[in-house]
Amino acid sequence: MKNILGAISFLTRIPVRSAVNPSDTVKHFPIVGYMAGGLYLLVFWIFGRSVPIVIFAIFITYVFFNAFHFDGLLDTSDSFMSQKGKERKLEIMKMGNSGPMAVFVGVLYMILLFYLMTKVSLIDILISTVGGRYGMVLMAYLSKPARSGLGASIFPVKLKSVLYASIYLIPFIFFPATLLLLLFGLASGFILKVISDHMIDGVTGDVLGAIEEVIQITILFAGNLI
Repeated sequence: MKNILGAISFLTRIPVRSAVNPSDTVKHFPIVGYMAGGLYLLVFWIFGRSVPIVIFAIFITYVFFNAFHFDGLLDTSDSFMSQKGKERKLEIMKMGNSGPMAVFVGVLYMILLFYLMTKVSLIDILISTVGGRYGMVLMAYLSKPARSGLGASIFPVKLKSVLYASIYLIPFIFFPATLLLLLFGLASGFILKVISDHMIDGVTGDVLGAIEEVIQITILFAGNLI
């Protein structure tokens, strides 16, 4: 239980106190995805999916569950879209200032997220939030840290952590189409991981956050097409 609370503390803004090693919490990352997806589903089930409700659901979910990941997407966008070398890219990512590329990517992302949230099924929303957190575990297992820092504290991610995290995907076996969406999402996360390896020789916490966001939007986009 303490490791689950640790995962919640590590990935969210929910005020949970848990003094555990971050590397011990990795296998429980998907449960945070269930919490985020569950919040979307609860709001939409009670209030429907009118424009104001969708905006509210996205806002409250990002405040508590996706703030760090979205910040990682913005920082990664600024870093990777710069024409600088590895060390400078890492510096840009660490600065955390929102440059023009971050604003551009962030606005487009939110517009697309809003549109897709009004279109896809509730089960697709849930697999997107769970799959995004699972993808962080898998890509961290396949990667190495590009620098020291909070993100590096989860390394090395062991195979048993990936296998344990996979248990959280079992409910989706009853929805075969969602497993295809998950594969599309993980593929997009892997592409970003490869780009990161090429640019900064590994991944950072920001990149892992960006991977979560990319997997999430890819699953929603694919769900809208299929």
